[in-house]
Amino acid sequence: MAPTNPFAEISDRYADLSTSLRKPLVTRAVGAVIPFVDTAGCYIEAYTPTRVAVRLSNREGVQNHLGGMHAAALALLAETASGLVVALNVPPESAPLLRTMEVSFDRYAQQAVQAEAVLSTDESEHIQSSPIGRMTVDVVLTAPEADKTLVSSELEWAWLPEEKLKGEPEGFGNGANERSTLCDGGRKR
Repeated sequence: MAPTNPFAEISDRYADLSTSLRKPLVTRAVGAVIPFVDTAGCYIEAYTPTRVAVRLSNREGVQNHLGGMHAAALALLAETASGLVVALNVPPESAPLLRTMEVSFDRYAQQAVQAEAVLSTDESEHIQSSPIGRMTVDVVLTAPEADKTLVSSELEWAWLPEEKLKGEPEGFGNGANERSTLCDGGRKR
């Protein structure tokens, strides 16, 4: 049986539903593939190959000692939104892996927060056509009601065939052979 991309399958499965039905069904389906998304209480607001938005409500389980959103919860949102927009595009035989994450906490997050990751059509097509690669994805976290930027982040994602993940992927993590294994496509800073 040919490999499939479970994230693209989720998008296709619910594509024709109304937004009010699609959001909870996509959220539940993604949570079944990535249990931590469900555990954390993430809610998927938008789910396309070029835009993913994920919301997290401020509740006791994700709060810091001051009652605001914990820094780790905010980083989780950035990772989830960027990871899903990359995962929606990887070829069926490949899997995405986070390589680096830079997070700037600009304002204190007291209410619900939404993370948004956007790719251009060219970036989406590049990921879809390359079994191995890497790309930097910018993510902005806002307070949806106030439309204020709370957190800005930059995450570098790699994707490679799952068969290479059975052992330590050549060049992944040690930096020595990185250029030979991962292409330089996509946004670089």
